[in-house]
Amino acid sequence: MSSPLMAAFKDVGDAIRLTPLWWRLGLDQTASRFQRSILGPFWMACNLLVVAFALAFIVGGLMGVNLRESYPQVVAGLLAWSLVGTTIAEAQAIFLYNAGLMQSQRLPLTFYVFLHAQKAATNFLTQLIAFWAMMLVLGRFAAPHWTLLPAVALVLLSVCFLGFIIAIPSTRFRDVAYMMSYVVQLLFYVTPVFWTRAQMSPKYRWVVDYSPLAHQVELLRAPLTGHAPAAIDWLWSLGTVGAFALIAIALLALFRKRVVFWL
Repeated sequence: MSSPLMAAFKDVGDAIRLTPLWWRLGLDQTASRFQRSILGPFWMACNLLVVAFALAFIVGGLMGVNLRESYPQVVAGLLAWSLVGTTIAEAQAIFLYNAGLMQSQRLPLTFYVFLHAQKAATNFLTQLIAFWAMMLVLGRFAAPHWTLLPAVALVLLSVCFLGFIIAIPSTRFRDVAYMMSYVVQLLFYVTPVFWTRAQMSPKYRWVVDYSPLAHQVELLRAPLTGHAPAAIDWLWSLGTVGAFALIAIALLALFRKRVVFWL
């Protein structure tokens, strides 16, 4: 095994050993973001519910779907996207946001990627509580399927690997960060977030069938609405995580020492 590759795996191992540190730092950064706010992180949950309500009206009005039936699907889809897609948009700033800490403290690069994933998980949990509360109020609550836990774990693993794949090029080439905002917007509209695969024209369903993000969204939405995800969603998600892992480790091995000089 080559020395850079061994160093990359050591970087990951060192970050795992520092779990208490990045876990606490992530909570502190999330709390400081909503300093002097009464609702705190739950403002993100309010945004989720308002956007879902508006989109459900659009879906119900333009597509002739019953609002009572479509709203849980829309909210669950947006909740899944908050973990799958929104974290992609934020990944470009992982190292840039922590530039001061990186230049003053010698910590593994993986530390900052794990910190990013921890904040994403905290935000997801906050919005998940709001989602369940809203479903109870509407009388549409469905007990989550047990596969929700492994699904969230798998998606968080994907978030970590994607963190390397997006953050390293974004640190070296700042134009990538601007480009990612447009890419994520495009991915949002071609991913079944506020609509389902069944509502799409059969001619273009291949766009969903071959989209890794679509399968990850469904991997989370299905258990959120009380159903088990399809086997194809698991296979696609596992394959995607495996591919992301290979690319992420390669990038970490090649550019681990250079990132701090690009800040």
